Amino acid sequence: MTNPPQHPPPQYEAAFWQTSQRRMFALLVAFGTLACVGALWAQAPRFDPLDRVALPALALILLGLQLALLLRWLTVGVAATIAYGMTSVYFLLALEQQFRVFAPQVRMLSESTYWFPVLYAGAFLLYSPRRAAWLAGITYLLAFAVCVYHLLTGPSAGDPRLVGAVAQFLLVGAVMIIVQATFGAQRVQLLAERAAAYRDTLTGLANRRAAEERLSALAQDGERFTLVLFDLDHFKAVNDQHGHATGDLVLRGVAQAAQGTLPRGGVAARWGGEEFLLILPVLSTRQVREMLDTLRAQLGGQRHGEVTGITASFGVATAREGEHPDVVLARADAAMYAAKHRGRNDVQHADLQRTHHGGLLEPFPEDHGPG
Repeated sequence: MTNPPQHPPPQYEAAFWQTSQRRMFALLVAFGTLACVGALWAQAPRFDPLDRVALPALALILLGLQLALLLRWLTVGVAATIAYGMTSVYFLLALEQQFRVFAPQVRMLSESTYWFPVLYAGAFLLYSPRRAAWLAGITYLLAFAVCVYHLLTGPSAGDPRLVGAVAQFLLVGAVMIIVQATFGAQRVQLLAERAAAYRDTLTGLANRRAAEERLSALAQDGERFTLVLFDLDHFKAVNDQHGHATGDLVLRGVAQAAQGTLPRGGVAARWGGEEFLLILPVLSTRQVREMLDTLRAQLGGQRHGEVTGITASFGVATAREGEHPDVVLARADAAMYAAKHRGRNDVQHADLQRTHHGGLLEPFPEDHGPG
């Protein structure tokens, strides 16, 4: 008897989250670069000694990280960590300097302290709430230490006006972190609910809604794909003869096998009942055959109580340039039913000239495919 598959976040959900992080990081890079340029423009022609060097360097680092991300030299997590660390170092150095130069003259903090709350908020946009709270909290504690040190030992130590300004700065930072941590926890809960809404509760695979949205996203991005639609053979007899509990075990076992044979970037979904859909990157005929041969062998070797030798009928279709997903699905569906009519336990490719019972033969001459 196979064990029910675990329920990790579906691959489509992970891809969605990673895409969101990339977009957010790109926005923060653009915003941070413009802020650096704007600060230098406002200071011209009398530049602050620190900003004269640090701001151009920070802007170049941000742009370099974005380029490295686009070229896939770095992951978004590494790029975000470097960007957050470098930005935090700059703000802390600026805070230290203004206590030495600016604060003794005007008994106030400069406008650069306004950016600390933005820094705290950025951590919660890029990281999980727990990690963001740690990063923002460490930055806050370092800023707190700088402020207390200079209030106690600096030339303006004990100045009521400066103490009030510093107190406001530290209170706003603390409130910002608390608020962001609260919203972050709520966001995690909402993401968990969203993931549940896109997951089939029995098998742990993506559900039909998730698969439809994945296909819609691929169509909007103009990406081609290969679909495999398959239906378990004689599944009604399994439920009738062995009960629905055994039928559920069969469905879970099929889901586990399908998930395990997916290539990178593929998504397995329960399309409905005993019908499953695999959304794959564009694969050649040979690649599809090898993957489905592996899947069919695993299904045939499964045992669920008295049920053994599970088989399925497969329909395969690869999207043509500009073809709507519904059309590709219809072709895969027709191919699947053709496989059923040929006696089941068969694979039918919508783009092939002919098939052989239990396997695939040659494609049309013009269908070379990748690989």
